[in-house]
Formats: sequence, structure tokens, C-alpha cells
Amino acid sequence: MRNGRFGGTGAIFAAFLVLTFVNFAAWSLATPLFASPDESTQVVAAAAAVRGEVVGFTIDGAASAYTAVHVPEVFASGMSYPVCFKYHPDVPASCAPSLSTSTKIVHVGTYVGRYPPLYYLITGLPSLVFVSKTGIYLMRIMSSLLNAALIALALLAVVRWSRRKLLLVGVLAAATPMAWFLGGMVNPSGFEICSAICLWTSGIVLVLEHPDRPPPGLVSVVALSAGLLSLARPISPLWVAITLVALAVLGGRRALFGVLASRAARWSALPLAACGGFALWWIFAEHALDLVPGFPVPPGESRLQLLGTVLAHDGVRVQQMVGVFGWNDTASPLLTYVVWLVVVGLLLVLAVWRAGAWRAGTLLTLLAGVVVVPLALAYVEALRTGSVDGQGRYWLPLAVGVPLVSAALVQRRTAPAWLFARIVPVVAAGLGVASIAAFLWALRRYAVGVTGPIDFLAGKWASPVGLLGAAIGGSVCIALLFFFVVVEARRPSMVALPAPSAVPLRPAWLEPQPALARNGRAGASEVADGSQRGTRIAERPPAVRTGSAPRS
Repeated sequence: MRNGRFGGTGAIFAAFLVLTFVNFAAWSLATPLFASPDESTQVVAAAAAVRGEVVGFTIDGAASAYTAVHVPEVFASGMSYPVCFKYHPDVPASCAPSLSTSTKIVHVGTYVGRYPPLYYLITGLPSLVFVSKTGIYLMRIMSSLLNAALIALALLAVVRWSRRKLLLVGVLAAATPMAWFLGGMVNPSGFEICSAICLWTSGIVLVLEHPDRPPPGLVSVVALSAGLLSLARPISPLWVAITLVALAVLGGRRALFGVLASRAARWSALPLAACGGFALWWIFAEHALDLVPGFPVPPGESRLQLLGTVLAHDGVRVQQMVGVFGWNDTASPLLTYVVWLVVVGLLLVLAVWRAGAWRAGTLLTLLAGVVVVPLALAYVEALRTGSVDGQGRYWLPLAVGVPLVSAALVQRRTAPAWLFARIVPVVAAGLGVASIAAFLWALRRYAVGVTGPIDFLAGKWASPVGLLGAAIGGSVCIALLFFFVVVEARRPSMVALPAPSAVPLRPAWLEPQPALARNGRAGASEVADGSQRGTRIAERPPAVRTGSAPRS
């Protein structure tokens, strides 16, 4: 036992890893194959990448998003599999035909072949062993494990290196149902969002609580998550740059210079620079930013009208950040949106109220950036391609910073006991109930359709573990994760405060000083072994700064 815990850092990370993994896996098993955005083409890209065709052959020139690859037919069958219920939320997934079982190599196109290859080289590994429907599910499971490790690291960063336990609630608020849904699919968007949550969380702990002596382990988590995020999707290096700048501004000059001067940061800079350099090279060398156009804009629109069209999608993007499932055709229940917006809004208001002017301004600037940056990118893309897309999931890597920074700024010092005894469990319970509602609503959509009966357990479509098993298993997994996070939030911090004897109770100049002889040395009577005053002076520990560990 350590600090009232069942184990040390490794045991806590293992517990977080298991709980986050089963949550992602629950979404994997509760969602029909190829029933998530772009999963059919993502599976093709992953199966091709591990077989040596990382990009494939160009189609319609080097600047086209489409490339052609060769994969077993079972992995290419998703291109036509979900057509009957895709964009039709009232149609259950039971309408889909059986997947092909053929292992014959076929020629097929994909529009994500130019994406950075790291995610596909990892998630595609099971397809080398299981050339079947099972292999596709295992690709989802591999994606779930990868994303679970990132969320577990984010939670561990708070438990191991932070006294701001409210950040644990911030992680739960940042990991919206959309993040869990995408993280359980074969889709690099989930990987991008989870990497961003890990980077924001560990970075906040670093700059706000360890500006002078950064722990090497914490610096490694920051560097790892930043490197992985830069390699997730073509736009990801931009999110890394914005996040690092925001963290530097949030921490201030002291944190910036303190972190850069540490040996751990210098050791981490080289691999991080290598990841960033490779990402930029890949983007320009492989034309990774040449994306598939979205919804076409009406012909003849002026630039002002085009801006209005882009602005009209902002409400939809916010909705998609919280949770819109399937092929962006199934919204979460109203309860989920209300709870999430209330929690994030409450954290934001409290943070602005409690934080100083500099950090409150940083948070508000970040909030403005969450609105302006996606709008600007969508507008530029609309001018370039004549289409509007910009789904909410694309901007989540930036948006997750708002609840995380807010949670950190609300708890500037050690929080009062009533905060964890009352507010934290209530907020976590609300988010947990909203997450379960979203999960069951999505499961019901696939079983009977959104217009079907509320009791969906008799639906014709069923997950590999059955509808009842998926409903109970997913709900229990979500509840266990939120419960464990609350328990960890209420336990003593693993970050030790300075020893009481090392912290002076009053300024040094107020302490009684020994009388000095004319030659500048203390009188013998003041330092004699039998002098109580002299003994007290000799044993007094050196003064240290409040909040810093005593020097050894």
C-alpha cells in the first residue's frame, strides 16, 4: 500500500489501461463492421500498409487523394457492405449482406492512402494472421489498445505527478462519447484525439506544477504523445504546434525556460523533432493534404456567401464533437448533449473566475481558437475545392484543451475536502450516465433503427457478444471507469509536499541570531553544546522556497 492505494505507479497504470481498453472494445463490439465514418477505406489502407503498399499506386495524378492497392477481398468488401443503412438511421444494420470470405487478392482504391502510415502499420497487423471477418474485429481491438494506452497515460500523469485532481474530471469531459466511439474503430481520428488528450493533460501538469524541476517520466509522456499526435493525420502537426504554444503561454516564461533547461527535455527533443520532421516531409512528399472533397457548395456563391455556408455548419460540428455515430447519421440523445455542455461550461466559467488575468486570458484565447481556427481552415478548403466538410471530429484535438485547461485552473491550490466529497462524484456520475445513454442509443440504432421500439434487445442485428451482452457489458465498463477515476481523485496525492521542517514558518531575518564577537565570530557561549539557543540555530534546516522540494 502506498498513500492508501492498492499499488504503485505500475499498478495504477495497469488498472487505467484495462478500464479504458474495455470501454473502447465495448464500442468496437457494439458497432457493425464498416458502420463508422470511412472505416471501409481505412481497413483497406491498413491491410495494404502491412503488406508493403503503404501508399499504393496513384490514380488521376500525384495530387489526387485516391490511390490503388492490392488486398484480400474480405478486407475490400466493406466498400459496398453498409450501403443499405449508411445515412439511413431508421434502417437497422440487419439489412446488410454477409461479408465476403474470399482471400483472393483484389485491386481496390482508397482515399486515405496518402495519410501518415504509423497508425495503419499498427492496426493492420492482425490482418496478416486473420484474413477474415475476425481479422477486421481484431484490427479494431488493436486500435482500442493503442488508444487506451494514451488515455491511461493521461490519467496516470494526473495521479502520479499532479495535485490538481480535478484534472481527472477534465479528462473525462475531454473524452466525449465521440472520442470513445472513434477510438474503438479503425480510424486515425480516434488515435489523433486520444494523443491530443494525453498531450494536453501531461503538458498542463508539466508547465503548471513542475516548471523548475520537470520529472523525466512526465517529460517523456509529453514528448511521446506529441510525437504520436504529429504522425496521426495530415493536419495533426498543426495541432501539435498550437498545443505546445498554448502550453508555453499558459506556463509562462518560468515554465518555458525551466523545461527547456532540463536534461529530460533535451533528451526528448531529438525524437520529437524526428517525428515532426518526418510528418512534414510525408505531408509534402506524398501530397497528404490533397483530400477528398466534401459537400459541394452552390455554384456562383460569393466569398461572403461561402463564409455564411461555412458558419452554418458550426452548430453541427459542436454536436459532432460530443457524439454523432454511424456515418454521421445518428445523434446522441439530448441528455448527453445537455450534460456535456453544462459540465464544460461550468468548468470554463469557474476557471475564468478563479484564474489570474494572464491564464484566464490564455483560456479564453484557446476557446476563441477552437472556433476561429476550424472556421478558417474550412473556409480555405471551401475556396480551394468548392466543397464544405470539416466534421467536428477533425477539430476535437484542439477542442479537448478547453475542459482540460479549465479543470486545471479551477483547482489552483489543494482543493477543499468538500469539492471531492460532493462536486466531483456528482459531475463524474452525470458524465457517466450521459456516456451510457449515448452508448445504448447507438446500439439501439443498429439493432432496430432510431424509429424502432425502445426495447431493442429483440432486434435482428446483434453484435458478436449479443445485444444483451453488449448493452450490459458496455454500461458496466463505462460505470467502472468513471467510478475508479472518482476513487483516485479522492485519494491522497502521490506528489509529496515539502517536509514541514524544511519550510520556514517566518522570514529568516526574523529568526533570532547569535551574538557576534568583535572579530565577527559567534561568542563561545552561543555555540556551546549546552546552549539551547545555539543548538536550535545549528539544527535549523536551510530555508527553501515554498512549494519546492528541500535540497538534499
